[in-house]
Amino acid sequence: MTLPFDELSLVACTRALVRIPSVLGHEEAMAIRVRDEMQKLAFDAIETDEAGNIIGVVNGATSGPTLLFDAHMDTVDVVPREVWAHDPFGAELVDGRIYGRGSSDMKGALAAMLHAAGCVDRERLRGRIVVSASVGEEQIEGAALRCVMDRYHPDFVVIGESSNLNLVRAGRGRAEFILKSHGRPSHASSPAQGLNAVHEMCRVIAEIEALQMSAHSFVGSGVMCLTDIISIPYPAHSVVPSGCQVTYERRLIPGETREALGDELHAACERANAGDTTIELASIHYKTYTGIEWREEKWYPPWELSEDSSFVRSAKAGLDAAGFSPSFASYQFCTNAAYSAGVANVPTIGFGPSSEHLAHITDEYLEVAQLTGACRGYMAISESVLGRHQ
Repeated sequence: MTLPFDELSLVACTRALVRIPSVLGHEEAMAIRVRDEMQKLAFDAIETDEAGNIIGVVNGATSGPTLLFDAHMDTVDVVPREVWAHDPFGAELVDGRIYGRGSSDMKGALAAMLHAAGCVDRERLRGRIVVSASVGEEQIEGAALRCVMDRYHPDFVVIGESSNLNLVRAGRGRAEFILKSHGRPSHASSPAQGLNAVHEMCRVIAEIEALQMSAHSFVGSGVMCLTDIISIPYPAHSVVPSGCQVTYERRLIPGETREALGDELHAACERANAGDTTIELASIHYKTYTGIEWREEKWYPPWELSEDSSFVRSAKAGLDAAGFSPSFASYQFCTNAAYSAGVANVPTIGFGPSSEHLAHITDEYLEVAQLTGACRGYMAISESVLGRHQ
């Protein structure tokens, strides 16, 4: 089969990106390399925005909609490094796999987007393709994409997170809640004189762990996960703790609201007879490599797009015509679509190489066949959604 792009150049680009460490908050070197690739592929416009996102534009032959492709440049750290069999920044090519941190999540998808946009037949398109290489996704989903969307006002968004080349039309969101119990300190030699805040919190935890999670017919069940617990004071010396704080991470399914989840947690505290327990949505303070700061609540909405929506049908038709026959799927982790679909309500799909379970693992890898498939798929989606026959 003759590919509509240069496979060797695509693989070389992916390996070059994997060789550049771009741990969350340190994406600058990666951004420079992405900009260089956009220039090599003759993008019509390239810019770096205030947050450090690299944005490239490919114009079609006539005016029309804007189709935005987004892939994040940042990765999680390599800890512990000594357990890797492959150099996490070596980008080794072994048995049809590219090994290294970020190969699957999600430098391969980014490279495929760049080459798809650069190699598409512009005379066959109306409107424009925008490719966003975004920052900070591993910690604050959607904030960087919000900056891009405020600039380019896309009509459609494609998120390149791993989907095994299936068509994603829904995804979980996430939230973090902090619960604080309040006790009364006393000397550890006479604990009955105090009120142990950890004991209070233990009852609350038992009630929360017993909660039945709601289920969604397409996305699946919500998840509630205890991620940390802190006693106050810490460390304690011969004192009954007067405070205890726990953090729960909640994976959200379409239809769930922060008000309903807050009510659910308050009810759990009441059943635990821990009425002095306070509940709040956690917040985050994040600084990009350019110095832009975001302070936001950790609420990233779930989302869903109907199988009958025109964008889903058009993308599916393009993929079918290119020989993919993808299944419909949902993202089980949270992505930048929490903003594009969950907040901005812009029609959004997901399509990307590799599998969700390969993200963040030791000896992360990407199959070359998935990489080239993603590039073909992005071209097919572009031509179907922006085709001049539309």
